[in-house]
Amino acid sequence: MSANKWSWKMESLNCRRYLNRVSYSILPVTGAISHTAFAVHILDRSLLGGCFPKWHLAVANGLLFNAHLGVGLYIYSRPCLQKASISHRVLFSLYGSAMFNFGSVLLFGTGKQVLLEDRLIGSIYAILASLCFLCVGKYFFDFLDRQVDSRVDVDDIDNVTEAVVEELSTA
Repeated sequence: MSANKWSWKMESLNCRRYLNRVSYSILPVTGAISHTAFAVHILDRSLLGGCFPKWHLAVANGLLFNAHLGVGLYIYSRPCLQKASISHRVLFSLYGSAMFNFGSVLLFGTGKQVLLEDRLIGSIYAILASLCFLCVGKYFFDFLDRQVDSRVDVDDIDNVTEAVVEELSTA
């Protein structure tokens, strides 16, 4: 019986590590890719329409949603927010994600009006501006993380899911 219990704990631990890896490593990267793809879509509306003639709006909204999700999970998992309560971390993540993505959309929309009608120049501008925003955001949170007195190691990040489940079960 104890062997089964040990086996179940190991499976649970592996599942949590996999979930944390997907949630806090893979989804933020796909969110960054979606942010860049959505930026190109704003500057060149015909690109998604040509690839997905019937579903271009759904694909565009999916890219924006994935960008929100990726940026939000990136902010949520940062060490500078580890001491905040889960509700505050969620609030800060939602706010930061909305400000980042909608601010980007505003800049890209303004850039579309200012730039020439050349699709290549618009796409290059969108890619470079998106990458610039993403890099500045990463440097910003790296700076904030360095200001935190206690270092958060990998084991603490692996236990994020467990902490969320515990706090939600006590609420």
